[in-house]
Amino acid sequence: MLTPLFLDTRDGRHFSNQARETIEQVCREAEPEIRAHLPTLAEEIELACQTGKTVIPETGEMGLALTATRVGWTVDAAREGGVEAIAQAQLYYTLFHECHHLARGWTVHRQAPVVDFMEGVVSEGLATVFERDVAGRQTPWGDYPDEVETWVQELLALPAGAHYVRWMIQHEDGRRWIGYRAGTYIADLAIRAAGLSAAALVHVPTKDILAMAGIRRSTQ
Repeated sequence: MLTPLFLDTRDGRHFSNQARETIEQVCREAEPEIRAHLPTLAEEIELACQTGKTVIPETGEMGLALTATRVGWTVDAAREGGVEAIAQAQLYYTLFHECHHLARGWTVHRQAPVVDFMEGVVSEGLATVFERDVAGRQTPWGDYPDEVETWVQELLALPAGAHYVRWMIQHEDGRRWIGYRAGTYIADLAIRAAGLSAAALVHVPTKDILAMAGIRRSTQ
C-alpha cells in the first residue's frame, strides 16, 4: 500500500483536510498502475509530504526517493491553487518517477556506493521515460537537445563524485537538467535497441544500459 504521511514543516503550513483527501486519492489512483509495471516494489511504501520552497519551478513540487520504502514529496503551498491544485496536477506523475527509482534502488539512502556518475544519469533517464511512456507526462527535463551526444560525452568523463546539482539540475553555464536530458536520450536508445520498456529495464545495470544504447566513453 502507498500511504501518505503529513509532516510538520518549517514554514508553519499544514495540509488541509481537502488537500489530504486529494493526495490520498491520487495515491489510490496511481498505485495499481505503478505496481502493474513495477511488481518488485516493496509492499508498503510511505509518501512523506511536506510544504516548502525546494521544488521544481515548473511544477511547484518535487519528489525524492529516500529509501526502498519511502518517497519524500515537497509542495509549495504558496503557489496559485495551493497544495490541492498542485497535487491534482503533478503528484500522479511524480509518483511514477520516484517509484521507478525505488524499484531500481536509486535512492538517497542505499547501501551500494556510487562508483560511476552515469548511475544517476541512467537512473534519472529511465525514470523520466517511465513517467512519460506510462503516466503520460512530457517534461522539460526529458527533452534532449540536438547536441545531446556532446552532453553525454561530458557526463561520461566525470568522476563518480562530481557535483550532482551542477550536472543534473543547474549548470553555471545556464544549462538545466543536463544529466536528466542526456539520461532520457540514453534510455530511449537502449529501449529502441533492446525492444524493452523502461519498466523492463529497471534492474538492468548502468553499464549494460550504456552498452544497449551504443554509448562508449571517448578515448580522446
